[in-house]
Amino acid sequence: MESASPIPPPPREKKAERTVSPRLARLLELLLLKDAPLFAGDIAKELGSSRRTLFRELKNAEAVLAPYDIALVSIPGKGLELRGTAGARKTFAEALRKKRPAMPENRRERLLGLLVELFDDNDVHKLFYFAYALGASETTVSNDLNELGQWLAGRSVKLIRRPGLGVCYSGGEADIRAALISRIARDGRMGDLPYLEALAYPPPVIKDGVAELFAGPFARPFDWMTADSMKMLALFLVVSIERIEKGCRLVDAEAPEGGAYLYKLSDFIADKIEERFSVNLPQAERFAIARQLKTCRAMLRNPFNPAETHDYAYIMCLVHEMIDRFDPELAPSLKLNEHLLSGLSLHLWAALDRLERQMELPNPLHDEIAVKHPGLFKKSLRAMSALEERLGRPVPENEASLIAMHFYAVLFNIEAQNTRKRMLRVCILCAGGIGVSYMLASQIRRRYKDELEIDLNDYSCDSFDSYDFLISLIPDKALKTDKPVVMVNSFLSDEDHENIRRMIDRYAFVKKTKGASAGRSPLAERAGRTAAVLEDIRKLLASIRRIEVTGSCSFEELVRISARAAGNGEAGAALVEKALLEREAVSSQVLDRLAIVLLHARAAGVSAPVLAIIAPSGGGGFTNRYFNGAKSGMLMLLPKDNAEDAASGNYSMKSTSDSLNEVMGIVSSALVENDAFLEVVHKGDVEQARAMLEDEISEYLVQFCKETLKN
Repeated sequence: MESASPIPPPPREKKAERTVSPRLARLLELLLLKDAPLFAGDIAKELGSSRRTLFRELKNAEAVLAPYDIALVSIPGKGLELRGTAGARKTFAEALRKKRPAMPENRRERLLGLLVELFDDNDVHKLFYFAYALGASETTVSNDLNELGQWLAGRSVKLIRRPGLGVCYSGGEADIRAALISRIARDGRMGDLPYLEALAYPPPVIKDGVAELFAGPFARPFDWMTADSMKMLALFLVVSIERIEKGCRLVDAEAPEGGAYLYKLSDFIADKIEERFSVNLPQAERFAIARQLKTCRAMLRNPFNPAETHDYAYIMCLVHEMIDRFDPELAPSLKLNEHLLSGLSLHLWAALDRLERQMELPNPLHDEIAVKHPGLFKKSLRAMSALEERLGRPVPENEASLIAMHFYAVLFNIEAQNTRKRMLRVCILCAGGIGVSYMLASQIRRRYKDELEIDLNDYSCDSFDSYDFLISLIPDKALKTDKPVVMVNSFLSDEDHENIRRMIDRYAFVKKTKGASAGRSPLAERAGRTAAVLEDIRKLLASIRRIEVTGSCSFEELVRISARAAGNGEAGAALVEKALLEREAVSSQVLDRLAIVLLHARAAGVSAPVLAIIAPSGGGGFTNRYFNGAKSGMLMLLPKDNAEDAASGNYSMKSTSDSLNEVMGIVSSALVENDAFLEVVHKGDVEQARAMLEDEISEYLVQFCKETLKN
């Protein structure tokens, strides 16, 4: 800058303003309008400010003017003047209009801007000084100052209005910083308000420097904090550094009570600030950082331990009182919940310091908690009344939503502990044959294998009482049952899945009961049922066999040979043959896609389940056109239920009906879903098939034993 009496040079780049402030914009506009120099006193009077404020703004002028080939010069005895060509002055005037800071859009923003302008220095400023900066009338500014004065009075800061002279303030540095931080956090969305950015407050160079403190390897000491607490700490540091660079330092601050880590972390931050900003932080500033750290809310892991402090007994007494007021009926059990006691004590340890300093910590979930959980929020307000009585002042509702979050987490866990999700038993109903049922069961089992125990039926079942709900393929079939029914398609659609999920959510979750619940069988009976099922499955796996037939046989010959190999004597073989032929009349048991013949039925001709691989001689598959190129077959038979045995409680028959049906479904699913297993069946390898089925069935047995013994 050219000058016979130069304006003091700007500070180093990292402290320079990057945005044109309202005062600097107005100052440069005044100089552009004049072709002659202006005395500093006249400019200050025109701006409604002091000469000291004027010269502080001029320090930032050179960086703004340099790109436009315009210089600010000071002429002894005449004043200040802008020098540059007419074209340069015109270009700069247009740019200055574009650079003019945004004005507040509402009263909330205007009050925040007024506070920032007021605390920018402690000079006496006239009303039109603030009016120009805020784009408002002097009357509006006067009314705003009245409101702001009352708010500041509650924070130990006094607003002084001197008739004929202007406005200034008085107060301690700690109270001034607390007021700034509180207002920015509440009305400036943690300092991200566009208007604050336009004001360059806090200065971007300071904001960027503080952000570096929480970046990279430096961030690790702070990973215990919640995100909002991290933002509050950053805002606290930005405001503090901005005040320190103005020469406004804390001269007295008490050391907060806390563990060694509190002071270790505050010294770590202070040392980084001194290195980054080339400032000196006395002990009072370090204590202030420690106190701010104490107000930070923590996540599950917390480096601070309130139990190590002298005020722990006071905090725990307050915690118990709040629990009593939250819900007197639940209080006895809540006081035994270590998670709640620990969470609330940690919260209050920080909140007491925060509330004593009238710092409101924003909670983005406040509205959601208050609206979606009104009962919980109302109870939390009752709990918070104990805190208000201890402090002797009202506490913001925002704090109640923070307290509600602690109670909600514990109540949700208690509810979860008192609720269990059980495996549901469902029956798939299909008149078109068990093969179609298997296809449907395969789709359902793939998605709901940990939620549904599946049986298959062709509507011949006399009672569905043992099932939780039914899945039916035929909507117009009349069922003599009160059980809920989900109507589906053979290939499940998204809507079918939604209906099944809705039914699971409705019936799977049940309250835990103390002692034996009504209808719950004794453990000895459940253990007996489990043992019977395990024995039945052991026998089934051990009895897997291979049945050889000629590749040129007809379907009837295939059925006859299979029935003789599996039936109990001649009479039993005849019953099995009859059942298989009747099934074929309803729906073909030749599955073209799998190249396999799946003979399956319930038959009175067998007393135990039968599982066998049917292998055409020569390994070339079936040659009869009826089989459509099938390579092999599988025989799956279940004993037909005996009503007398079932009524008498015969475990063998009941376990066959309830569990082996599921196992047969697993076998059919393996054929559909496991290409390797299907290939083994085509090869007729019984031992390899048995080994693969053991893996498939073992998961079912684990879940079956768990559910049976638990229920």
